[in-house]
Amino acid sequence: MQRTIGVVTEDGRGVLSRISGLMDRRGFQVKGVTAGETQRPGHSRFTLVIGGDDRKAGQAVRQIRKMVGTVTVEDLTASGCVERCMMLLKFSPAPGQREALFDAMNAFPHSVSEDRSHSVIFEMMGPAERLDACLESVRGFGLVEAVKSGPLALGTD
Repeated sequence: MQRTIGVVTEDGRGVLSRISGLMDRRGFQVKGVTAGETQRPGHSRFTLVIGGDDRKAGQAVRQIRKMVGTVTVEDLTASGCVERCMMLLKFSPAPGQREALFDAMNAFPHSVSEDRSHSVIFEMMGPAERLDACLESVRGFGLVEAVKSGPLALGTD
């Protein structure tokens, strides 16, 4: 089971380091992390995906809440959230495979970021599970490189 935790902090040096150090010291398994600016100047938002159940998520929320500079912490999984990741896929399809690759990609929402005669790069955004399913279904079409971002999430309440 995975839990998504949203954290808003005051900007400052070493915030990510303190959060990751806390997760490590307390034995939380971090499966994904994303950090970025918020709509409020001077604040950053971190989205953490950790392994664990309700008890583990509650413990993580309580520990992060105690950190200096923490503004808000929320177990987004418990309250409901929209979570998205981004993925870039680079292909160098063999002769005759290009059309089959595009047909396979049409099963998933995507856009073409770069299309050259020898390679093509697709861009996708969606739930991590959907991106993983796409990656598995197109591996045989000359996949050269793939990269997936950590999650972005906002509570629905």
